[in-house]
Amino acid sequence: MIVNPADPHSQIRTTSQPCLLHSRHLPETHVNHRHHIWPLGEGGPDIEDNIVVVCATGHGNIHDLLRHFKMLGGKVPYQILRRYSYKEREFAELGYKRLTRRAM
Repeated sequence: MIVNPADPHSQIRTTSQPCLLHSRHLPETHVNHRHHIWPLGEGGPDIEDNIVVVCATGHGNIHDLLRHFKMLGGKVPYQILRRYSYKEREFAELGYKRLTRRAM
């Protein structure tokens, strides 16, 4: 496990499972992260239904976009959304919905 410097209460859990965001990675050998869709530091549960496997780049992108969702009350303009892949958008939006509902 790696401690996330952006959130000292969370940890980055690594795995060799394939990334669900991107089909191709360079370099090809890398370690993926187990991302909590509803972040643990925000009250999310540590259960498999709340976890997806993503590469380090995608993991950072999801957290960055989730920050935009929180700052803008869920209404992120296309000018921001277009910087992210469809799957990154999907996981960030799902994380925002779970966070605001406080439920899976």
